[in-house]
Amino acid sequence: MSTKHNKKGHLEAAASHHEQASRYHRAASRYFEAGQDYAHAAHQAMMAHGHTLHAIDQAHEAGTHSANTPPIAAASSGSGSDSANAAKHHATAAELHDQAAQHMRHAVKLFDQDRSAVAHDAQLALSFALRALSHGNEAAKLFVRLVAADAS
Repeated sequence: MSTKHNKKGHLEAAASHHEQASRYHRAASRYFEAGQDYAHAAHQAMMAHGHTLHAIDQAHEAGTHSANTPPIAAASSGSGSDSANAAKHHATAAELHDQAAQHMRHAVKLFDQDRSAVAHDAQLALSFALRALSHGNEAAKLFVRLVAADAS
């Protein structure tokens, strides 16, 4: 397999992981919105987190990581219940993963024609992935608070 094909394969894998992370975040969001079955919601969130990390790794493997990645700002938890806020964070993460997947799919389409556009799309996807990861982390913090509140 050529290096060119390997890079394209990594971009395709990253897009696939973003799509899977999006699905898991959506599922976690639904459970948190319903305010029930937090254990299942946490499982969905962990699966999303794992796919997020795999997507970022695949992007790195493709050589698309840049030192110019914007810093991750901590997502605000806002007001309202922890469950509702966790649902919002997962919904936001899902949307960000959808955007990341779209950019990765676009990078794959342009792979043989325009390498600078590929790098640009991959960099945007990485930025969305890092933002999604931040939202997933905030949702995880809220989940811990929910479990602690239920245990007391």
